[in-house]
Amino acid sequence: MTSIQINHKNNTIEMTKKFYTESCKYGTDEYKTLQEVRRDYPGYKPVVAKTKKSGTGDPFKGLTYEYMEIYIEKHDDEEKSIMAEFKMLRAEDDVSVAMDAESESYLVIRNWFLEQYPAVREFHEKREQVVGSIRMKKEAEKLARLEAAKKARREKLLALIA
Repeated sequence: MTSIQINHKNNTIEMTKKFYTESCKYGTDEYKTLQEVRRDYPGYKPVVAKTKKSGTGDPFKGLTYEYMEIYIEKHDDEEKSIMAEFKMLRAEDDVSVAMDAESESYLVIRNWFLEQYPAVREFHEKREQVVGSIRMKKEAEKLARLEAAKKARREKLLALIA
């Protein structure tokens, strides 16, 4: 996003948080720019734009080591080979402890886990899609309520003028 944008759909002047902070200081270039835009669009409300997250967020948020360990215990093979590999990656097996080895990073372990159990990946991605659609629906409902309130205020003002 550039520092400032005109959103005709919502009748807003959207700006980055940094631009907003600078526009609050009288005499700055940002202040002058905002005042110029407000003159061009007098009915538009200045707002700080929400930053857009990549996608809908990390679908694997909350996928902890504890969860992975419990899941592996329930779904491991008879030889417990997957748990042994997990413990080795975490540097919790006998050899790693004896060598004072360090654990692999969380990201490496998480990706390894998701490779071992693709159903978990699919579940988390599907859940994130559902949560994302719920968020979008709530946001649309909120915008509709705001528009209805705005329309009601406008009609009320017009009734007072007439």
